[in-house]
Amino acid sequence: MSTKYHTKTPLLISVAGLDIELDLVVTYSVSRYRAATLTQPEEPRSVEIDDVRFFRCGIETALPGWLEDAISESDGFKAHLLQEAADKDAAAAEDAAEYRREMRAAL
Repeated sequence: MSTKYHTKTPLLISVAGLDIELDLVVTYSVSRYRAATLTQPEEPRSVEIDDVRFFRCGIETALPGWLEDAISESDGFKAHLLQEAADKDAAAAEDAAEYRREMRAAL
């Protein structure tokens, strides 16, 4: 089972003194961690990128396929997305706990 996430993250491309800043809008899925069992090995959380869209100055921009693939298949980028998902999950859990505390206080 996996959970879908959406995020917007900046990307800076520097070439010979030229800096190009793009915004990446990413839709991705994160699979849940599964502990090892007697018959199955441990499965750590993993990320699968569903869609990446690139924007420059608010206008959607097409990038060469090889560059899109290099970004989407980067282990560092996937690690960034896993951390982003963990941060979102922690914030959602804290919001839910705060809501429960407020509801108990209102009684």
